[in-house]
Amino acid sequence: MKHLLLERKPTTSTHTEGFLSWAGGVVCTIERPWIDDGTPGGKPYESCIPAGKYKLRPHKRGKDGKDVVALINPDLGVYYLEEDMPEEGGRFLILMHIANWVKDIVGCIGPGLWKTDSAQGRMVKSSAVAMKKVMAYLNNDTAEIEIRWIV
Repeated sequence: MKHLLLERKPTTSTHTEGFLSWAGGVVCTIERPWIDDGTPGGKPYESCIPAGKYKLRPHKRGKDGKDVVALINPDLGVYYLEEDMPEEGGRFLILMHIANWVKDIVGCIGPGLWKTDSAQGRMVKSSAVAMKKVMAYLNNDTAEIEIRWIV
């Protein structure tokens, strides 16, 4: 099984930054800020997902047909598809995909080669290249990601 580690810096009111590493590689990440509204998995469409371990599942993104990965951990309120969720709710289709700005994601993870500030706020650059590196490492193999906060 392949392993990824996402180490997040403390969240701000606008975003969460981190570093995603694996055997032989590292990229930076951008996500929504952490918002705990009591909903399993964090506030849908507005929050990053809770720290923890997630199974990674290959997924074809409907919007553009790109190969991406979905994060799944029912114990943390994160499901693959909406129909997998229980009545008490949760989150679904949390993906790692190409995204340069927080506005490009609704709870997902956007990888990049480096971070910078722009007129539109904090961003990652070369997201498509970073995503290609992640997907090359995963190679559709069984994989998991651990997400944790760092100080």
